[in-house]
Amino acid sequence: MAHAKFSPSAAHRWMRCPGSLVLESAVPDKPSAYAAEGTVAHEIAAQCLTLNVSADKYINHTITHDGFSFEVTKDMASHIDDYVKLVREYAEGGSLLVEQRVEFSDTINVPDSFGTADALIVHGDRITLVDLKYGMGVRVSAENNEQLRLYALGALSQYESVGDFKEVLVVIHQPRLNHVSECYIDLPSLNGFGSMAREMADRVEDAQRNWNSAPDWNDTYLAPGEKQCRFCRAKATCPALRAEITDAVGDVATVSDFADLAQVPDDQLSRSMARVDIVEQWCTAVRAEVERRLFNGESVTGWKLVEGRKGARAWGDETAAEKVMRKALKAGDIWEKKLISPAKAEKLCKGSPSLWNELTKVVTQSAGKPSVAPAIDRRPELVVSNVADELRDLAANS
Repeated sequence: MAHAKFSPSAAHRWMRCPGSLVLESAVPDKPSAYAAEGTVAHEIAAQCLTLNVSADKYINHTITHDGFSFEVTKDMASHIDDYVKLVREYAEGGSLLVEQRVEFSDTINVPDSFGTADALIVHGDRITLVDLKYGMGVRVSAENNEQLRLYALGALSQYESVGDFKEVLVVIHQPRLNHVSECYIDLPSLNGFGSMAREMADRVEDAQRNWNSAPDWNDTYLAPGEKQCRFCRAKATCPALRAEITDAVGDVATVSDFADLAQVPDDQLSRSMARVDIVEQWCTAVRAEVERRLFNGESVTGWKLVEGRKGARAWGDETAAEKVMRKALKAGDIWEKKLISPAKAEKLCKGSPSLWNELTKVVTQSAGKPSVAPAIDRRPELVVSNVADELRDLAANS
């Protein structure tokens, strides 16, 4: 079996579940459009920072990566420019290094362990790392972020001769979510994390050495959990996760033993709710694995590929369609005009703050729909009476 690669971006997984890298090595790493789009955005951002140009320079250009092609739109350029602007603000008065390789092999005692920092800034007694996350799926926090902490350890090791560093500032920017998260880390905290990372890397290598030889391998090296399982390629076939799901489904199913849900004890309902996410993740992974095999020409007993629901109808040739409709319809009936959205208007008004301030007076925005979140979530808790009012408003407007 090939040697595991200790990817910083997967550190949240292998540091929690050391056997995951062993199981993942047997699963094809299928390219995705989301990952390819993120890579394209990173490449453009790096060029903008290196050449000191705006991303507008690349608008209407088509860039291909991993078999996926993307046309650089105004929206994409705007998001990239937001990131570039943020990096330049952090880099003011310091030395900026773009797409810089940082090696942490000595930290975890595994050769060729490295990552690539999107932006690394050396500034006085501090190193700053700014990481671009182009996706829109999940907000990522810089606090206790394993990937950036490994980058930080690598950066400190490589540049220790440049200055007497006291801390590292790690920043995550998700421009499409308008989200910036930053965290200052002192050296003692980083060194403590490094010791933990080394211990977990040792466990990963133990998992590789003992693969198929330890009778209790699953229990010893696999540790399912929402965070480590979310993007694990072996999720659909992981024996430990399957056992966890079996137990979780049984736990959740006991809620149905009560004729009236209001009678379910609080502790049982809370325990069941805590396991719903991982059950849903597993179901999604199983469906994806079945689809992968069927699309690959393999068979899955009892299942087949069929044509799904057809997409929305569209004109293949608008000019031809217009010509036909003009024979019997009025021009005003066949064309529609629509005012641009506030989001688009804000981007167009970037050079005119006063105009945007005037427009904000006529912008409305509905409140977010109340949703259930863990008690440790940073968002303020909604008062019950407010939730009831919000639900009534939603019902009235639906």
